[in-house]
Amino acid sequence: MKQRVAECWVIGILSIGALFFIKQAQNVASTTLPGGIGPRTFPLITFWAVLILNACLLGSIIWEKVKTKKAAPTEDESQTKLIWRVIPYIPRQTLNIIIMCLLLVFLWRYLGFIVVAFLFVAGASLLLVPEEKRSLRRSLVLAGVYALVIYTLFVYVFKIPLA
Repeated sequence: MKQRVAECWVIGILSIGALFFIKQAQNVASTTLPGGIGPRTFPLITFWAVLILNACLLGSIIWEKVKTKKAAPTEDESQTKLIWRVIPYIPRQTLNIIIMCLLLVFLWRYLGFIVVAFLFVAGASLLLVPEEKRSLRRSLVLAGVYALVIYTLFVYVFKIPLA
């Protein structure tokens, strides 16, 4: 039950964020490069994809609820449900990733994209991978490759500066 509530919160937050960024992408210059790709193409594709995936996830949650017959909850379960309606379930890792995203946005201006992306991916991979499978070396290599590929893609292919 707690996971479903958390999924619904994540769906809502991601959908609102995607709609916000779709609206912001409309303000980007509409000049196109050879091949019809412009500076707003990638953000629009990304955030429309987020909305579509959110709709699919929400549809699967609704389908699962309709499919399974609900048994009458016991008194303990109904009290637990009431508590989680008031205080949404937010896993510690999710909260840590949200804080890291906020730090990414704040530090981008001072450290630049490559450094901040490297630190974010390295930290997220170390945080999210189970402890027995963690590898500092693998996380650092992944972070370096990710930061350089995304920087190259934006700066040289999409012609969008990440300064």
